[in-house]
Amino acid sequence: MTERVELYFLPPSHYCVSVERMLAFKGIRFKTIYAPYNDRQELLRRTGQDYVPTLIWNGKAVTWQAIPGFLDQVRPEPPLLPPGQEGLARSLENWGHQVLEERVWRAVVTQMPKSFKNAGERWIFEEMQTRARGPWHILQARRPEFVRDLQEYFGLVEEMVRDREWILGTPSLADFGIYGGLSPWLTVGEKIPARYPSLRSWVGRVRAF
Repeated sequence: MTERVELYFLPPSHYCVSVERMLAFKGIRFKTIYAPYNDRQELLRRTGQDYVPTLIWNGKAVTWQAIPGFLDQVRPEPPLLPPGQEGLARSLENWGHQVLEERVWRAVVTQMPKSFKNAGERWIFEEMQTRARGPWHILQARRPEFVRDLQEYFGLVEEMVRDREWILGTPSLADFGIYGGLSPWLTVGEKIPARYPSLRSWVGRVRAF
């Protein structure tokens, strides 16, 4: 039986990017459905909630927190949670989304509007970010500071992948969570600085699935 798999996706979302890479790693073919920042009516009708990423697997909705475990259940090989390292993989994934991503986001937030498809999405995004983070012109003015602060975190991931292909030895949830945390930097068209060669190579490997 061929599964019918759909992923509600928004490019700026680090969680969405992470799940998209997990599906590619598992070799699962899927249809991507763009979930506009300002209009989740279709997703609400289908699932009763509006958060992305949402995976629809043969009509069953799987929300973002449950997706890694669900994928390992329906496609055990290759595993997202390496045997004996499950807790470490989950902890590193959490760090990628909760700590690393915040440093990345501050550095790119004022560039992110160009990743949306229409002016309505861009306007609402800027309004919501201004309410959460302060005046837009201040965020723009502080961007060089935020980019400088980010270098420490690039360096931490550089150390994680130096002299190894994958963070835990084999591809795992740790790689996809940390890649997701970095992804807003890549979404706006930035490149990993050349002084982090191991990180640059690792990003290329994650992208290659």
